[in-house]
Amino acid sequence: MSELKPEKPKSWSVSKYLEAFKRKVIVNIPCTWVHGVITQMQDKGSAVYLSIAEFKEGDVKAMATLPLMVWKSDYNRILARIAAEGTPLALKPELKVSLYVEPDIYFPSGKFQCKILDIDPQYTLGELALTREAILKRLRAEGLLRKNAELPLPQVPLHIGLITGEGTAAFHDFTKTLADSGFAFKVTPAYARMQGNETENSILLALGRLLQNSDIDVVCIIRGGGSKTDLSYFDSEALCRAVANYSLPVLTGIGHEIDTSLLDQVAWQSCITPTDCAKFLIERVAESWQRTRDLAMEIAGRIQARLPYEQERQRRIRDNVERSVSRLIIQEQENIASLSKLLIQSPERLFQNEHDVIERYADGLKNGSRKILELANKNFELQELRVKTVDPQTILKKGYSLTLDSNGKVIRGAANITSGTLIVTRFADGDVRSIVE
Repeated sequence: MSELKPEKPKSWSVSKYLEAFKRKVIVNIPCTWVHGVITQMQDKGSAVYLSIAEFKEGDVKAMATLPLMVWKSDYNRILARIAAEGTPLALKPELKVSLYVEPDIYFPSGKFQCKILDIDPQYTLGELALTREAILKRLRAEGLLRKNAELPLPQVPLHIGLITGEGTAAFHDFTKTLADSGFAFKVTPAYARMQGNETENSILLALGRLLQNSDIDVVCIIRGGGSKTDLSYFDSEALCRAVANYSLPVLTGIGHEIDTSLLDQVAWQSCITPTDCAKFLIERVAESWQRTRDLAMEIAGRIQARLPYEQERQRRIRDNVERSVSRLIIQEQENIASLSKLLIQSPERLFQNEHDVIERYADGLKNGSRKILELANKNFELQELRVKTVDPQTILKKGYSLTLDSNGKVIRGAANITSGTLIVTRFADGDVRSIVE
């Protein structure tokens, strides 16, 4: 049996249906404050679209998500009002926010979507403050707040490693201030993103690049002012740890006078602005230059004060030398005169002495040659006698004999003779041949 269908009602268009839904349901929902974490954000020109979500602690998966939009004119008006109150704010992903929203429905997609009417900056800043305080507590407990400040800063830090945005006002203010100082500063830049989600990673990479240059004296991290949330990127725990453990002194010049980031607190020196950071370095070098000049003046003064004493001392030394040389000249002249007299008086005596020496040498040559020949003859006779004594023929004449094999070689033991061997026994008066049994 077929099911009975009700009579067909009037069919609504999609837009009419959604408009009726909005009129009957959405309009009756009051505007309210809703808080969550921004998960995505897109600026479409005329409007800004974003989503906020709620997360369980320790879970990265959103348990609830709410799509939102705000007209660009309303968005700019809200941010201008907040800035006028002294708390500039910039919305960005991963930021905790509390928004005053009006429920609405987006007809083209039939999507439930709330419209942002206002933003509570104190909620966001409060969340940032809680996060900062937790990080600060951990850094303090680990002794990292003043670790970089314990490094020695060179007296003349002329080679500067600079981390900032490329072509930014902060870069130009910093480098121009150094150039105008008159000192020979050298700046090695390592450009990085100074705003947005890439800030942390790009600054960490820049720190690593600068560390490869062993000539750098100090590293400066600078950027101009911005909103509270813009500068919150410099509250990164990873950045703070990297700077605290860095092997070179790190100076910061981030934001304005009222801005103090966690990075400022772990740096060797925190300066108010990029320009003040450059001025700090100039003052450091100027102080060293002044100390050098003062020391040079002190040395010059001491030299001037000592000159009269040294001049008098040199004069005394010169006089002593002149007197000593005069005495030596006189003594040498007297010695020369004495030697001259000796040369005049004693040449004949010297000649006679030399003649006597020559005669003694002549006698010695005559008698010595004869004695040498006699001694050589005696040595020759003695050697001849020794040769005759060891002559085999002489030994045979004394009654000894030699036993030889058939080849005439001396047999030195019975082990070298076998039965039937022909041996020759040599005596002084002849040889005897025998066959061994």
